Amino acid sequence: MKTPHADRMTAQTSTPTPTKIHSRAPTRIDLAGGTLDIWPIHLLLGEPSTLNLGIDLCAETEISWSAGTQAGIRLCTEDQGAILEFPWNDLATRDFPPNLELHGKFLRHFARLHPTRTAELATRPAVLELKTRARSPAGAGLGGSSTLSISILGALHELYLPGSPLDADARSRLIDIARDIETTVIKVPAGLQDYHGAAFGGLQLLTWGVASHKRQTLPQDVLQALTGRLLLFYSGQSRNSGINNWVLFKAFIDGNAAVREQFQGIAGATEKLHAALVKKDWKQAGAAIAEEWTIRRKFASGISTPEIDHAFENAFSLGATAGKICGAGGGGCFFVWMDQEDSAMRARIVERLQGLGMKHLPFVPVEGGLEVRASRD
Repeated sequence: MKTPHADRMTAQTSTPTPTKIHSRAPTRIDLAGGTLDIWPIHLLLGEPSTLNLGIDLCAETEISWSAGTQAGIRLCTEDQGAILEFPWNDLATRDFPPNLELHGKFLRHFARLHPTRTAELATRPAVLELKTRARSPAGAGLGGSSTLSISILGALHELYLPGSPLDADARSRLIDIARDIETTVIKVPAGLQDYHGAAFGGLQLLTWGVASHKRQTLPQDVLQALTGRLLLFYSGQSRNSGINNWVLFKAFIDGNAAVREQFQGIAGATEKLHAALVKKDWKQAGAAIAEEWTIRRKFASGISTPEIDHAFENAFSLGATAGKICGAGGGGCFFVWMDQEDSAMRARIVERLQGLGMKHLPFVPVEGGLEVRASRD
């Protein structure tokens, strides 16, 4: 009996194998409601929501073929300078170094799912190179590893199912694969919002439900107005989001009453932010962001850092009204919110915070999410 995947594979056999594949996925700024996206926390909170914005600090993957005397695989990560080359026969059992573990495990998953296609690829007298690069700083709190996962999976989808459309259902399947395999790498439960930001982009309200999740894209005029009020900075201090989230996850599941109350507060602040954005009430939007951050930073003493707190104080003294650390905190990126679009205020805040050692990260919103292009001879 054929599986649905096998049927799609058979349907694509007439499409030539791409000679080069390039995929690109956006990272995200989590505006409010982070950590609520981890199963089963959202099930115990009555279908809470997360708001995030896809931005052009993208992760990219390139698959290409290079001449070789025999078939093989080369995994590369440009920004970390890691390269690993091995024969196809080793893929099923090979251990991968940490900075190439996602690359190897995703390729192995597709190879197992489509053995006929894998056998075809393995007979080519050439080396299959899977190479990645990322614009987001490591440990920035922008969902970089999850974005990299979606980028890799988008390229592998085209390699194994050439010409198959990347519709909403296909992107949702990639999210499921990314969640499960990345969990085996980080060794703690993985949240979902980063994958959705990478796969779909835009300004999204993600509502976490039973057996399925709702995704609502906010209008472009709201997205543009919001973007004009945000400034993104990198503190230079990387952090491990999986570890921070695991501490909160465990406290929540263990029934810590204070933590559960704080999660409810974050869910409420996220609802307020969504309502303010829909009404284009930018002052209330800033107040909701400030409320979310006030609650979140109480989770643990390491959520914020003295350097970022000092940066917020300086930004507020120059007219900003809110700010929040991206991701699970403890360093990485943070954003500053202004109630009005004011280019002079933006310039003053950027100059002041850069003087404090913070790196300004200009960005452009990405509305379409994952993009995959293929070329064929």
